[in-house]
Amino acid sequence: MDTQFIGEHLMPGKLGHFFAILSFVMALFSTFSYWRAAATENKDLNSSRSWQLLGRNGFILHVAGTAGVFITLFYIIQNHLFEYHYAWRHSDLSLSPKYLLSCFWEGQEGSFLLWSIWHCVLGLIVMFTAKGLESRTMTIISLVQVALASMLLGFYIGPDIKIGSDPFILLRTQMQDAPIFSQPNYLDFVKDGNGLNILLQNYWMVIHPPILFLGFAATLIPFAFTIAALWKGEYKQWLKPTLVWSLFTGGILGTGIMMGGAWAYESLTFGGYWAWDPVENASLVPWLLLVAALHTLVVFKATGRSFIITIVLMSLMYMFVWYSTFLTRTGVLGDTSVHAFTDEGKALYWHLLAVLGTLLVLAIGLMLVRWKGMPRVKTEEAVNSREFWMFIGSFILFLSAIQISITTSIPVWSPLAKAITSKDIAPPADVIKHYNDIQVWVAIIITLLTASILFFRFKTSDTKTVLKRLSITAGIAIVLSVIMGITQKIGDARYVVLLFGSNYTIVGMIYYAIKVQKMQLKKLGAASTHLGFGIFVLGVLFSSYNKEVMSINTMGIMMDFGKKNASENARESMENVLLYKDAPVVMGEYTATFKGDSTSPDDPRVFFKVAYERRDTVTNEVKESFVLYPDAFVNPKGQEENSMSPNPDSKHYLTRDIFTYVTKAYDPNHKPTDDTASYKTHKVHEGDTVFTNDGYLVYAGLNTNIAPGTYPQQAGDVAVAAVLLAYDVKGPVDTLFPIYYIRDQYAYQADDTLKKSNLYARISNIIPDEKAVELKIKQAAAEDDYIVMKALIFPYINLVWLGVIIMSLGFFLAMINRITKKEKTATV
Repeated sequence: MDTQFIGEHLMPGKLGHFFAILSFVMALFSTFSYWRAAATENKDLNSSRSWQLLGRNGFILHVAGTAGVFITLFYIIQNHLFEYHYAWRHSDLSLSPKYLLSCFWEGQEGSFLLWSIWHCVLGLIVMFTAKGLESRTMTIISLVQVALASMLLGFYIGPDIKIGSDPFILLRTQMQDAPIFSQPNYLDFVKDGNGLNILLQNYWMVIHPPILFLGFAATLIPFAFTIAALWKGEYKQWLKPTLVWSLFTGGILGTGIMMGGAWAYESLTFGGYWAWDPVENASLVPWLLLVAALHTLVVFKATGRSFIITIVLMSLMYMFVWYSTFLTRTGVLGDTSVHAFTDEGKALYWHLLAVLGTLLVLAIGLMLVRWKGMPRVKTEEAVNSREFWMFIGSFILFLSAIQISITTSIPVWSPLAKAITSKDIAPPADVIKHYNDIQVWVAIIITLLTASILFFRFKTSDTKTVLKRLSITAGIAIVLSVIMGITQKIGDARYVVLLFGSNYTIVGMIYYAIKVQKMQLKKLGAASTHLGFGIFVLGVLFSSYNKEVMSINTMGIMMDFGKKNASENARESMENVLLYKDAPVVMGEYTATFKGDSTSPDDPRVFFKVAYERRDTVTNEVKESFVLYPDAFVNPKGQEENSMSPNPDSKHYLTRDIFTYVTKAYDPNHKPTDDTASYKTHKVHEGDTVFTNDGYLVYAGLNTNIAPGTYPQQAGDVAVAAVLLAYDVKGPVDTLFPIYYIRDQYAYQADDTLKKSNLYARISNIIPDEKAVELKIKQAAAEDDYIVMKALIFPYINLVWLGVIIMSLGFFLAMINRITKKEKTATV
């Protein structure tokens, strides 16, 4: 007899299974129906229309099934139904409601589902706008949806081949060997879930993944139109929709990528917004190829040239979307990425390769079939034409994408290389330097081209006019670059050239918008995108080249940061300061003071209050003050003891950011309750200094003039007070008068206290022969209330975000112009 488990909610799981199967079957049905509609289009128009109608209905039912899976899974997560493995693994009871969506796409199944949802939305739009290319385009979209829907099936073919992963699998099924699940009331012991990855508990991770996956999903549409054009052998009808969708995809995917950069800047602690992580590269490569394809597509539309390279780039762009998915979801990257899937994705290895192989065969097969009939122009492009330099730019972007892919893929191809050469090939030791040293030259060439290309015309240009305009642009850019280079102290020759390139682009696009386009907004899409790129590069240059560490460790304290070698640990120690509570520390032109921590029962984070002050160097008046609240998950669930995951906080200025995060701290939930400090003895002479946790004391001698009431005085006492001048980093704080007195031939002490610093001072002995005094000083144990903090200055980082915004708006402005403009296509 089967065990009856108590308290399980099985109906949502059954509904979810039904919707998942419906989604897969209807995607398959829609693919077949649309394929039949395309196949009978020239033979039997009525039959073709009937199949097309079936394809539409099938796709609509597929959309309904996919939406059902989404709603059911979210219901399970929202209601904390921990009998389901997905809810248990990715959420817990303490999670803020605003992060429930982040739980949804933290796992493989949820992220594939998000991708599929966007395909559904975009597919419906294409269905009603593709017109004569609907059947062929929707065949490709439905086929890809079959692949994505299969990722959620979770069934086996034979004992070893698994198709997809079931998001509705029960916890007791996933962990069936655990003894707890032999008990009917096992849910009584499952009090909470494993919880959401703490790095994802950030508002950027609520909005960044949907935008990024919309970008990934949108790459399918230009690819589908491209395949449809090859399939039909008609190369005019596809141009406008492909161009419009490419512009939309470029804007959305680029925005999604840089939203990830903003998340990294605000949530991670590597001190920046881009680390050349494989997952970052995986999203960047398709975007680079898309931008390259977009430019050659414009060339084909205007001149009839570059059709073949456009088809190749469009196909490569979409192949790399799936290859990037393979890299980041199968575990092949190992530990080279900080946020790729590992063991969870091993079951997808052959599944994803099969999808990638199918799409690759489809694209290459159609190219071979249509090769002879593809449009070509026999003559060469003129050097003074726009299409010539656009092709050069696209080729450079292609090379950039290939270099990034080859290096990112080292864990994939290195075993084969070792088998051939018997040599181990490992990823670069300094990944950021490796990529930067290569990609800086790409950025230089592209900035020079983006400033120049729009001044040329298609087919042929007035060379004299072009050179005049470019000379004016270059002259202004040189002046600006010299001024910026001097003020920003940029000395590296590569970056001096990049500085010129970015200024050349900015000046050139402003000049082009005013002089050539007469500031007609609808025509400024390309110029705006190029302008945004120039501003972005300038921001990257300034914020990276002149990034400054404020938190220089002048105390010489070596701290353990868990680095693999001593030199890295020493460098981190020099760039982190130890702050005791209420003890000011000078950092550059600021003084930073740790004011304590705060926690909330509704938030698992600990917030550390750090007060900054900037004073006038002459008058010592406070010129500026602000408070930052860097936070951290201290000893978070699922991590080892004495660990923490910090989140930075920043002070934003127009021209810079002060970026602060905590690298070490006590656990506020396990503070010592007893005073663990002890007195330490110091023998001092007049003028000597005793250092404390937050400053120092200067012994100024003995004073026999004891004020009444300072200690319990009696007649006959012989008393003396030590004069101790207390200082912190700002200057004098107070004066302490610990007293030493003789009564009835016995020695007694009366301590004095500096309450602000929790410091106690006592005279333990007077040594007349040496004119010295033995002092005992006690201060609260440093480990009870402290943080270790790193602070950085990012100059002109707002240029990065401004450039991204302008660049994205340029894509959308160009898209709107293409939608509303009646354009002529070049004849070949």
